Amino acid sequence: MSAAATAAGYLYASGRLRGREKREQEAEKPETQHEPKPRPRIEKPIRVAAMPSPEDTRPASAPRKTPTIQYRTRRWKPEPHGE
Repeated sequence: MSAAATAAGYLYASGRLRGREKREQEAEKPETQHEPKPRPRIEKPIRVAAMPSPEDTRPASAPRKTPTIQYRTRRWKPEPHGE
């Protein structure tokens, strides 16, 4: 067994022992804590915001613009060689 495995085993065992000791100490303690009183539930009315219809959001006087398509032609000419 390697040293790392041995160390891991010791850490595992010590953690389990600490947990057992803590559980035993909690079992010995008398129950002095009492449960908190439940608060009454207050139901609030649900508020809803009205959304405008999609027709109302667009201005009625301005028609929709159609995009203009522009074609660009590039003319390539070979460069003259050392004349």
